[in-house]
Amino acid sequence: MSAATCLALYYGALVAFGPRVLAWLTRGGQAPRAGVAAWLIAVSSFLLTGLTICVLIVRDVIAHWGQPSNLVVTCVELLCDFASGAHGSAAQIAVITAVFAVAITTAAIGVGVGRRIHRLRGSARHHCDAVRMVGQPLYGPHVYVLQAPERAAYAVAGRPPAIVVTSSAVDALGKRELHAVIAHERAHVAGHHLTIATVLRALATALPHVGLLTRGAEDVARLLEMCADDAAARRYGRRALLAGLVALVGTAPAGALGAADIAVLHRAARLACPATGRAGLAAHTALIAAATVIASSPIVIGVLDLSGTWMCPA
Repeated sequence: MSAATCLALYYGALVAFGPRVLAWLTRGGQAPRAGVAAWLIAVSSFLLTGLTICVLIVRDVIAHWGQPSNLVVTCVELLCDFASGAHGSAAQIAVITAVFAVAITTAAIGVGVGRRIHRLRGSARHHCDAVRMVGQPLYGPHVYVLQAPERAAYAVAGRPPAIVVTSSAVDALGKRELHAVIAHERAHVAGHHLTIATVLRALATALPHVGLLTRGAEDVARLLEMCADDAAARRYGRRALLAGLVALVGTAPAGALGAADIAVLHRAARLACPATGRAGLAAHTALIAAATVIASSPIVIGVLDLSGTWMCPA
C-alpha cells in the first residue's frame, strides 16, 4: 500500500474523529493555550495532508505511466491503470481530467480563502483608521474611547491594532474592572489572536461542510477568549475581570474580538470557579498527547515512504 493510501486513511480518521476528540478535550477550558495549539495543529495537518495526498497520487500516476504490469505494488492500481491508457483513450482522458479538476478546485479554494482573509483584514484596518480618527486615547497606546450607548470593548487588527472601549462601558466600569478589560484585549493583540481567528473563519467559510474547520473556528475563538481572560486575571484578579465581563454585553465588528461576545457564561463560570491544578495538568497532558499523535502520524508515514519502507504492505 502506498504512502498516499496510508495518508488517506489518516486523513479520514482526522476528519471523522478529530473534531469530537478535540471538542471533548477542550470542553472545560482547563488548558486553553494547549487547546488552541492542538486545534491549530489539527487544522494545519488537515490542509497539508490533503495537499500531500494529491501530490503523491500524481507522483504514482506519473511513475507508472505506460507500465500497467508494475501497478500491483501500489494501492492506486486502478487509477494508474486507467491513466496509462490500458482501458482506452476515453477512460484515460477522464482520469486525467479528474486529476486536473481536483487540482483546479484545490487552487480555487485556496484563492477563495486568501480573498476572504484579505477582505476581513481590510475591513479591520479601515475600522482601526476610523477609530483613530474619531476616538479619544485612553490609558496608554492603541486604546481609544468611542462615544456609543452600547457597553462594549474589543480589539481590532490593524497597523497598528486598536483597542476600542465605548463611553458607556467606561461609565459602567470601575477603574480596576476597566483596566482588567483592557488587559484582556491587550492579550488578544499580543498573542496575535485576531490573525488566528480571521484565518480560521475564512477556512470555515470556504469549506463549511468540514467539521474540523467549522468546529475548530468556534472552539478556538472560545479558547482564545479564555487565554486572554487568564492573562488579565493574573494581573488584575479574577473578580475584577468577572465584574467587567458581566457589565459588558456588546457586538464586535467583523475581524474583532470582543471581551464579552463569545461564551460569556462559560467563561464567567470558569472565572468564578477555577479548575484545580490537577484538572489543569490532566487536560494539558491529554491535549499535548493528542497534538503529538496528530502531528507525528503524517511525518512517520512520510519518513517511511522516503526510506522505501511501506507502512502498509500490499
